[in-house]
Order: sequence, then structure tokens, then C-alpha cells
Amino acid sequence: MPRRKRKPKEPFRSLYEEKIGDWLEENGIEYGYELYSFEYEGPVRRNRSRCSDCGSKELVYDGRYTPDFFVGTNCIIEAKGRFTASDRRKIKAVKETVPELKEKLVMMFMTDNKLNRSAKMRYSDWCEQEGIDYIVGTEPKKEWLNG
Repeated sequence: MPRRKRKPKEPFRSLYEEKIGDWLEENGIEYGYELYSFEYEGPVRRNRSRCSDCGSKELVYDGRYTPDFFVGTNCIIEAKGRFTASDRRKIKAVKETVPELKEKLVMMFMTDNKLNRSAKMRYSDWCEQEGIDYIVGTEPKKEWLNG
């Protein structure tokens, strides 16, 4: 009989987020979990739709983004086990349209996987390409916590 994975304790949505939260607590670092949401605009994928009035493919959608951890006043951490194509589009759109997050948003990954099976690029490569600070593991960088 297969082992059942345990569910994360409240308020966390994943075991990875729970591990990060536990590390922050053990090290006496105050944080907020999913405290605020931000509105952002993202481009609708071009092959998906057209404007019914003019036929343009240059469409945008309004979205809401809720980061995982708020640490101090200068660090917002997004924790990812899997970093899907839709996650990447969302993070890119958020960085471009929400000025408060441009310099504060950082990424934490459980592992540094390839973006997909056939890709050579990894999660870390994508972050470097987009100018986003990141780390692989459950311990945030010290400079993130001293802001």
C-alpha cells in the first residue's frame, strides 16, 4: 500500500512552504504569510484569442498575485516546488506591472529542475535571465533577511 503524503499544517499550502516557515520561526525571523495581494496585468497568449471589436491579438488580462512570504519591508519570497510555464508568465507579468515588487520579489525553489523535459534551461537560469534573485533550498539568503 502506498504511503500517504501528509498535508501541510495551517496556514501553508505546501510542505515546502511549511519548511521555509519553520526555518524562519526557528531563526527568530518575523514574517507574514500571504498577507497582501497585488493586481497586475498580463498579456493574453496570442494564440488564444482576439479582440471581438478590432481583431487585435494584443490583449491583456487583469490578475491577482498573492506572494507567499513577506519578510521585513524589503523582501517578498515566492516559494515553488514546481515552476510551470504559467507560473513563469505570471511572475514576469507581475515584475513588469507592479512597481512595489520589482526589486523586492525573490524566488525559492525546492530543486533546480529543467523548465521542461526537452529544455536545457533550469529554474535558476530563467531567474538569472529575468534578473530575479533566487536560491535552491529551504534557507533564505542572509541579505534578504537584513533589509
